Amino acid sequence: MITFTSAFASHIEAMLDWREALGYSRRTLAYPMMSFDRFCARRYPGETVLNRELATAWCQEGTRVDWPAHKAHAVRAFGKYLRLLGKDAFVLPAAWISPHVRSLPHLFADTDLAAFFAAADRITPCSASPFREYTIPVLFRLMLGCGLRPQEARLLRRRDVDSGSAVLTIERSKRNKDRRVPVDEALARLLVRFDDLAELRRPGRTFFFEDHPAQPYPARWVTASYHRCRAMAGGIAPYSTPYTLRHNYATRTLTRWVEEGRDLNVWLPYLSAYMGHDTYSSTAYYIHLLPERLAATGLTSAAGILPEVTP
Repeated sequence: MITFTSAFASHIEAMLDWREALGYSRRTLAYPMMSFDRFCARRYPGETVLNRELATAWCQEGTRVDWPAHKAHAVRAFGKYLRLLGKDAFVLPAAWISPHVRSLPHLFADTDLAAFFAAADRITPCSASPFREYTIPVLFRLMLGCGLRPQEARLLRRRDVDSGSAVLTIERSKRNKDRRVPVDEALARLLVRFDDLAELRRPGRTFFFEDHPAQPYPARWVTASYHRCRAMAGGIAPYSTPYTLRHNYATRTLTRWVEEGRDLNVWLPYLSAYMGHDTYSSTAYYIHLLPERLAATGLTSAAGILPEVTP
């Protein structure tokens, strides 16, 4: 439980509650604001006004980067919130924050994916991580097969897996939105087999992939397991992350639709909803990653956005 102690504590709590009520995840700003709160309590204990000196001093503390994006966005959001309340507050200019440069994710060749999952299937038991030899192959197949974000897969609750209708319910994901994700027949059978085995090990578990009673596997465990499989597969994709599996789901789906002759103007919104994207342009981004035959469809503008579906 995060607690705030500075002179800004009540306003920070109120801002986080307000943003959560609007549908934003509390996690996005909770930890940056915890850092800001501790900085204020230590360096500016009596300060009650978010002024320029305070905001910029926090952004620059402990880093070689003038404006770390996570700090700059957090203190800018806090300043805007205080202004909404009629308070005197400095709002960090957006122009001071370097734009996020999105790097192109790795696209796996079929042989690389086969090697990756062959490695996952060879994972051995470990006393420090019991049941990992069963969890890892299923977890990563689920992420690739449904295009789930890593946190969506590891936080999946058992009650959210409907094996009868082969549908997953993803609760409170990005922007705190829920969505339902159909699963293909082969993956659904795999989930059922895993669930039966996991239930024998720990009856009545809360999470579908459960580390300790009522606790999911931590994010660092998922990342470490991904890199273990990647290394065992011959060191493929050295700069990739577990999120790369989600990227590959999107690009492979779009490629298959092109090969089937589907109209992407019609089908792209379905993919966007399935993956839980906020905007269609987030889904259209994947067209940049596809073979030349997709670009030849004429769907992309120079900026890579689909005018027909961009809000």
